[in-house]
Amino acid sequence: MTKTAFLSNRKNLIYLIASFALLKLLVHFMTYDHYELHRDAYLYYAQSEHLDWGFIAVPPLVGAIGKLATTIFGHTTFAMRFFPALIGALNVFLVGLMVVELGGKWKAVCLACLAYLLSPAYLHTNSLFQPVSFNHFFWLWSAYFVLRLINRNDPKYWLWLAMTFGLGFLNKYSIVFFFSGFLPALALSKHRQLYLNKYFLWACLLAIAIILPNLIWQYQHNWPVMMHMKALRETQLVNVRISDFLIAQLMMNAQALLLWLMALILLLFHPKERTFQVFGLTFLMVVFLLIAGSGKAYYTLGAYPMLFAFGAYHVEKYTGKWVIPTTVFLLVLMFAGLYLSIPYDGIPFVRAENIAGKSSHRWEDGEYHEIPQDMADMTGWKELGEAVASVYKGLGPENKDNVDIFCNNYGQAGAVMFYGKSVNVPQPISTNGSFVFWSPDSLTKEYFILVDHDPGDEDGSNEMLPVFFEKVELVKTIDNPYFRENGTNIYLCQHPTVVVKEHYKKLMGAEKGKYKRNNK
Repeated sequence: MTKTAFLSNRKNLIYLIASFALLKLLVHFMTYDHYELHRDAYLYYAQSEHLDWGFIAVPPLVGAIGKLATTIFGHTTFAMRFFPALIGALNVFLVGLMVVELGGKWKAVCLACLAYLLSPAYLHTNSLFQPVSFNHFFWLWSAYFVLRLINRNDPKYWLWLAMTFGLGFLNKYSIVFFFSGFLPALALSKHRQLYLNKYFLWACLLAIAIILPNLIWQYQHNWPVMMHMKALRETQLVNVRISDFLIAQLMMNAQALLLWLMALILLLFHPKERTFQVFGLTFLMVVFLLIAGSGKAYYTLGAYPMLFAFGAYHVEKYTGKWVIPTTVFLLVLMFAGLYLSIPYDGIPFVRAENIAGKSSHRWEDGEYHEIPQDMADMTGWKELGEAVASVYKGLGPENKDNVDIFCNNYGQAGAVMFYGKSVNVPQPISTNGSFVFWSPDSLTKEYFILVDHDPGDEDGSNEMLPVFFEKVELVKTIDNPYFRENGTNIYLCQHPTVVVKEHYKKLMGAEKGKYKRNNK
């Protein structure tokens, strides 16, 4: 067997793909402790302690994954970052499998797998315990089954697509964008006859069956996802500009821009690629839908890996004797792109203190800051959580059931749960996120630990503390310039007054009332 034949052997190609997937896994395992968990990860950890068929902002799957992670690895940072890293490795594997399904050989496999592995965007997202990391997997898995559906003209793959959609929906509702792009794209392509069979109908029923428990939960709780999306549009999506969105599409995977852009052009316009035109149309429709809905730029990230696979295959297919020089050139661009991206992102390689002040970073509030938003969201929480745990422990075992802990937001509350697990801190109270479901209707305890982030006391709550409690003591102020909530105060309060009890009961009643059907 010649060297070329050996490298082109399907079994050996799988080994090659697996080696890239393993490398991806090792990158994240070696860097998992460079940052604390992201603020959102603490919410998803909290959900893992309250498993249900739904939550206010997300479906149930991420909570279930979190529960599995902590059951296997304990309540550690590694546990919460294990499955995102594993999913990243599986994504590399799926990209490689798409190349093999297309008929690509070792050069295309190397190019496609490294396009994903060296992407700053996926290095970033696969470092976060968030639905977005798993979302990319379900989009890519869907693309893989679409490829098999078309390439093999086998309608049975509708059932696999239904399963992927259903699980993806239980992870993050944005899987709807991919299928809202794919289904009409298929209808516009020459493969539209694939709709005309029993498997498509069975697939629709299967998808509905998988997502039905979450839909029932949403109905029972007055459709929290709609309230969350409304709040998101008013606070974050309002800052999304079409020009920024389009520029971000070019920048997010700039290291492989030539690769994926060439793939998109060929898929849309080259006569010899009409068989797979549906993938180009799907990408365009996803982008159009997100622009129309003022979606964030990174919502499209799940659609790029399939273009990596096609782009690598096209390089090997069309460059002829120039395939090696072209491949090397594109790989050099990828390595250079990753290196140049570090001052603007740096996750998971560079710590916050090494990147601060080197460039300006635009956050979701539309303002520019010294470090990336996600870095600011991955520091300070441990200090906060351990400080609250210390205050709670200091009250002694005789008061362990006589303490309420109130946090302004889900990041604080989740961090208190995570870092207070060892001393069995009580379930924190918060009106933010799904914590409203787990909070008591009224205050009955004599001790009250308040975690408050309100610079300048803008809402006047600190000024009211002496009215709310008979005794108030400021026990800790978080001092971390890289912490997004730097300046957070921790108070130990005693003996809540009738004023605060009535205020809390009214506030919590109103918050819980939002999620009750027919509430007036």
